[in-house]
Amino acid sequence: MEVARGKGILHIVSTLVDIIGGIGLTLMVLCVLFQVFVRYFVNLLGTVSFAWTEEMARFLLIFITFWGGAIALRKREHITIPFLLERVSPRTRLWLHLLFILAMGLFLVIVIAGSITMMRVTWNTPVGSGIRWLTVGRVYIFVPLGCGLMALYLGLWAIEVITQLKKPEWNTQKPKEK
Repeated sequence: MEVARGKGILHIVSTLVDIIGGIGLTLMVLCVLFQVFVRYFVNLLGTVSFAWTEEMARFLLIFITFWGGAIALRKREHITIPFLLERVSPRTRLWLHLLFILAMGLFLVIVIAGSITMMRVTWNTPVGSGIRWLTVGRVYIFVPLGCGLMALYLGLWAIEVITQLKKPEWNTQKPKEK
């Protein structure tokens, strides 16, 4: 089940996340296609080059990797190995999901903290020759943004799992007789 279906602020945020991810993917593909076109069809004499398109495609790949990770997590389409989950009870499956959420949350906190440190250290470091306004520190912004979205979706998933675990049908105790 996907987190943030329906109406409300979460639906709006999820829609914006999808649109921004689609724009990033489209821009990356256009950069690569433009570079290929210039390299093989326009650059007959070796005088025309757009080196920035290769760098920009690389940075957009970093962006869509983390942004797409958040989208995949929201849709619960991240990489899983269902072999174990298919062989346990539904209640145990929920506990395993909760364990995964906690482990992933810890991992995301570590990645966010590290990427913020790297942003500070490399904020003014140029990325290369082609894109003067972009610095390595600004590229690192993609990491905490994507991981922050993943943490948001993990939190929503955790609430959903905990709510399911509290349902009466999961209560294994028999009522006391009077």
